[in-house]
Parts: sequence; C-alpha cells; structure tokens
Amino acid sequence: MNSDLKDDIYVIPDKLIEILKSSISSLSPNDKGYSRCNNLVKDGSVSYHQAKKLKHELENGLEGDPYEVIGGDDMLTFINSSLSNRREGTHRSKKIRQNSGEENVFKKTHTKDKSKNPTKVRKIKIATKSDDIMNNRAIYEEISRIKELLK
Repeated sequence: MNSDLKDDIYVIPDKLIEILKSSISSLSPNDKGYSRCNNLVKDGSVSYHQAKKLKHELENGLEGDPYEVIGGDDMLTFINSSLSNRREGTHRSKKIRQNSGEENVFKKTHTKDKSKNPTKVRKIKIATKSDDIMNNRAIYEEISRIKELLK
C-alpha cells in the first residue's frame, strides 16, 4: 500500500450518486448490495481502502445485478481515474524532489542507506591529526586537486 494515499477520501460525483440512488430505489433492503450502495450514497465519498476493494470486486468478482447495483462501469471508471490521478501526482512530486537533489525519496525511511554518496560528490578531506592541521596538508591536497581539474 502507498502510505501517502492511505488516508485519502474521494468524493463521489453527483452523476454517480444519482445512478446509485436509482439503484437503491429499485431494490429492497434485503437484496444483495443494498446496504453498500446505501452507505455510498449516504457518505458521498469513498476512502482509499474502500476504493481499492471496490476496484478489485468490480474487476474480478461481481457480475450481473450486484455489479450494476454499485454503479457498474461508471463506478469503475470513477475509481480508476481517482486512484490513477492521485498515484501519478504522488509519483510526480517524488520525482521532482529527486531531480532537485533530495536523496532516496522513493525508499522508506528505514531502508535508506546513509553511508553511500548517491550524488557522487567527493567530500572534502578533513585533517584529524595535529601535524596535518598545523601544516594545512588537507587544504593543499584539495588545492592541488582543483589545479588538476582546471588543466
């Protein structure tokens, strides 16, 4: 599951609400799918978890009347467009952050390897011994490296 999407709520469009209302009017409370359809109309929205579950059921399991009761092709189109737009937006923002120099934006925090240098920028050598500090050896090494690059 995409952790950026888990708290999303998608508002059902008015046209689809009308389709669901007409489905409810033709059903009795004991019919299959009545309570789900009624809850969708009452809430007027679908959470990310509900959307994923509905998408799976509409694509794989439901056929015939239960499929049409919860909106059928119209509901599937709404869910597919909502999920794909949100996923693409999340991916696009992460890609922009990556292109601007932020490291490991597609990885979870606990899997990031902080020991690596993904930008391949050489780090400045820091003098740690007192003799190197007194003689500025680290600085002279960097200056000589810069001179080599300029040639």
